[in-house]
Amino acid sequence: MKRLRASVRDNHVVGHENWKPRTEVRGAAKFYSDRNAAVVSRRVNDARSRLDDLEQRQIRRPPAGLRFGGLTAGLELRNRREFSGPVLAASEVAVSGRLESVSLTVSATEKWLVTGPNGSGKSTLLEVLAGQLDPTGGSVNAPAGLRIGMLSQDVDLPDPFERGDQRSVRQAYQDLLGAELAEQAPLSRFGLIAGRDENRPLLALSLGQQRRLALAVLLADPPDVLLLDEPTNHLSLLLVTELEAAIPGYPGTVVVASHDRWLRRNWTGQRFEMAADGDSPV
Repeated sequence: MKRLRASVRDNHVVGHENWKPRTEVRGAAKFYSDRNAAVVSRRVNDARSRLDDLEQRQIRRPPAGLRFGGLTAGLELRNRREFSGPVLAASEVAVSGRLESVSLTVSATEKWLVTGPNGSGKSTLLEVLAGQLDPTGGSVNAPAGLRIGMLSQDVDLPDPFERGDQRSVRQAYQDLLGAELAEQAPLSRFGLIAGRDENRPLLALSLGQQRRLALAVLLADPPDVLLLDEPTNHLSLLLVTELEAAIPGYPGTVVVASHDRWLRRNWTGQRFEMAADGDSPV
């Protein structure tokens, strides 16, 4: 295409640029001039036609892929409090119709994988641990000052300033973090949202892109306990691989609820198996 563009731009002379006919007779000069014009016109038109055809059919180079900045991309922005011993102790917690009685103790820096069949209450357990859902039975104890953050299956990105349907991705990020923290930890730091998408309306993003934005908001102010509910859902294979590889290096506690076979096969931390309704958990 570069050669064709050059042809359209430069092919306006036939032969040598300073060449003149051997005779200066007016008729001969006109003959050669007309021939030059016809040849030039044909060449330029042919090149322009081929260039137009190629430009219509060309395949655009795909944009550069995103590279996940890791779970610790925002850690240097604040001083973390160090915890030791149990940070979450769930004792016989239950939610009527959603979760049978279970007990689980999670200590500082541990990495837990919660598995079980659909309907066993994995998501409900994480909501109880996060303090988003009150149990109908049992209790959850945590040390004072413990910060818990959760990536839910259902994307929830509140609109505190009521910007409406045209709220951009960048505006949503800034509104949820505050202008100062959003400036200190720009969205581009995490490699989760392409720069070209930051000015798009939030509602124009796919569910996977909205989950990535929710994860960026979570990691901009990283919690002491990170709860991830089915983190591989609606995410690209590359991001899933990078996310799974980053979990062991997170300095806080991580609890993941997942039925993903690959994640279960490669998990190296502690496991908690949720049983089907009516059975005792393992």
